[in-house]
Amino acid sequence: LQGGKFDVADRLFHNVGASWRSASSENLQDVRELIPEFFYLPDFLVNSNMFDFGTTQLGKTVHDLTLPPWAKGDPKRFIRIHRQALESDHVSRHLHQWLDLIFGYKQRGREAVASLNTFVHVTYEGQVDLESITDPVERDSIIAQIQNFGQTPSRLERKPFPQRNVVVAFKEKGVDFNALASLASMTPPFCVVGAPHRVYVRVGAIDTCKVGMAGQVDSSVGDLFLVKGQLIGVGRTCSLILPSKKYYRFGGPNNGVSVHVAVASARHREVNKVLSIHDGMHRGPISVARASLNGLWLLTGCIDSTVRVWKYNGQNMQLQATICGHDGGKITCLDISTVFGTIVSGGTDGKILVWDLRTLTFLRQLHHLPSPSSASREGPRKALPAKSISINHKNGNIVTLVHNTLCVFDINGNLVAKHDPEINFDGSDIPSCAISTDCPEWMENGVVAVTGHINGDVRLWSIDYDYGIIILRHTIPERVHSCPITALRVSGDKQDTLLIGDKSGKMSVCNTLKLEQLNANELAAVVEEAFEGEVY
Repeated sequence: LQGGKFDVADRLFHNVGASWRSASSENLQDVRELIPEFFYLPDFLVNSNMFDFGTTQLGKTVHDLTLPPWAKGDPKRFIRIHRQALESDHVSRHLHQWLDLIFGYKQRGREAVASLNTFVHVTYEGQVDLESITDPVERDSIIAQIQNFGQTPSRLERKPFPQRNVVVAFKEKGVDFNALASLASMTPPFCVVGAPHRVYVRVGAIDTCKVGMAGQVDSSVGDLFLVKGQLIGVGRTCSLILPSKKYYRFGGPNNGVSVHVAVASARHREVNKVLSIHDGMHRGPISVARASLNGLWLLTGCIDSTVRVWKYNGQNMQLQATICGHDGGKITCLDISTVFGTIVSGGTDGKILVWDLRTLTFLRQLHHLPSPSSASREGPRKALPAKSISINHKNGNIVTLVHNTLCVFDINGNLVAKHDPEINFDGSDIPSCAISTDCPEWMENGVVAVTGHINGDVRLWSIDYDYGIIILRHTIPERVHSCPITALRVSGDKQDTLLIGDKSGKMSVCNTLKLEQLNANELAAVVEEAFEGEVY
């Protein structure tokens, strides 16, 4: 496009308002469409590479995109609200009208003319046979028009598309419980289906960890998951391989890992059975290990501050890289996302480092500002150890817990939010671990992080994007755990189940409350909030 060069400054997309006015009323030849990035990628609105786009005839230097006033100059706010609008009931009710224009009966003919929906003839399917054009100049001219003006999609329907049925939970007579199943997929993590402004989680089952405990000095739970509704946990020096229902065990004198059976099956009937042993994976004892969700990758961290990346095919362990960047001390936490090709490592040096899984190279360091209480107690020079790191597999955000400072960073290392400075963790409520949910950023009501604390508390957190702070949404009321939480996992396709393990080996399953489980008073309060407009 444009011969591989930037167009003149006045023709570049540099102002949302000006582009809207041009395309909607001022210039009928100005045809634009919103690319998918408008709904998920704020980075494309910022000239972070400092390209020289030139100066307009009015003397304005083209740099970052000029946003509408409601975006308040924040590209992330613009994209977030734009996506919320796309997912809104209003758009759902009118989506069929857009489909009629692009793919339906209003694409061509009299209906297209009446709807002002006509374009250059060469952009329509079947209107040009390039193979039959013998004049090379004419052929190149038509190809250039198609490339610059785009192509109209194939017409899929010659009659009006049906209107989408928009389901709502609250009606004049109360709650429509039959509608809840349709609303579940669009409900943020740990929010009540039908009432997404409410976060309420209750303990549903309690068990004791028995797998992978042999040889441990304590009974701490290291990892856990659900198998056909049954809670399975493994010890502190173990990491689960979810697809194969096996687990790695690390920390032994062989400086390697062993693979064991986590759940009995027809092929492997004995739980804890050793399937393979891999010695000498590091020069010292392994301090932490983390398997990818698909089970194909394994990260191992050592007491000598090195991290190694392995591929595991069910039998052989193949070293891919040794990555170094921590300043002494042991590696304390690791996470990996094959969706975003990201590795994150944390150590006792307090550093959180991000690596590229594809090239196995260093990307960036996530910089923390400790809470005022931490800085005053520990002193400015002492490193605060990293306790937990966790990647959001929907948007690549990274939740970090360094000492008692909880933060959320985006995939490019920018600080998205930090826990509310008015909340000072001290004494028994200091967080011991943290985990990210897969909450998209446009679901502002959703829970983005869960923390476990040394007194057994489990707390759920959301983000106030306007102020850049992490706010407490819910504390699980039942005090099932009375010692430090050592393991957390978010489970379920709808991110509505929380698995918890503590230092004593006790485990619990917590489920998001459903509207039909509320008592009459609670349900009445939720309905009242909905009709007062506090929800929508």
